[in-house]
Amino acid sequence: MAAIHANGAGVRHAIARALATANLAPSDAVFRVKRARVELDRDGDVARAEVSIELEDARPLAARSPQELRGLVNPDGAHKLMAWLPGDPARGVAPYFMDILAVSWSRWLEQQPAASLPTGVDRYCPVVGVDLPAARDFAAAVGKRLPTAEEWSLAWGGRELPWGDAPDPICGRVGRPRYDVLPEGGLHPPTPEGIFDLGAWLWQWLDDGRVAGCGPASEGPARPAPGLWPVGVRLVQDA
Repeated sequence: MAAIHANGAGVRHAIARALATANLAPSDAVFRVKRARVELDRDGDVARAEVSIELEDARPLAARSPQELRGLVNPDGAHKLMAWLPGDPARGVAPYFMDILAVSWSRWLEQQPAASLPTGVDRYCPVVGVDLPAARDFAAAVGKRLPTAEEWSLAWGGRELPWGDAPDPICGRVGRPRYDVLPEGGLHPPTPEGIFDLGAWLWQWLDDGRVAGCGPASEGPARPAPGLWPVGVRLVQDA
């Protein structure tokens, strides 16, 4: 196991740079996010991101205990940038994988060649403005699906916010951005399992047509989608 620290222009960039020091691409890397934070400039944009990850070797899922698997990204080498979560038999949730970052415009455009990147938006910002059928179709095309409300709740954890009980005034923001502003992903500290932006500025589709995220747990884990903005996509996969 090796620990690697790296800086970047954003969290995704910092993770990629950390992996590059070990000559690894995200599709090949098995790692655990130990720490991540961003620094914002006076306009609230990311000026610098830093991450600390621990590298491990890919092994079959059956070769690891649930404790070893929890929060491990791509443990078997077949789940790029997805973290393993244990589920909860008492709530009828089997173990599953969840994207550590919401689907970006870059990922979306790979599967949707007819789509175009909005003017002024970075390719690594989360895709928004996607309706439920399009989100479901995208998930199916890449062999994944949208999360259930129970899976979302388990990934969130028992705190008011996924990374703790209070907003972090340095590491990002809580609440909705202006309608014409699309912040990048990874603004907030990750959950203990290394999943970013579950309770941040971005609503995200659930499989039942509701959306979740974009505020503290006390505001409710899921809501009807009409009238809410921005709505993005995060995918899960059965373990």
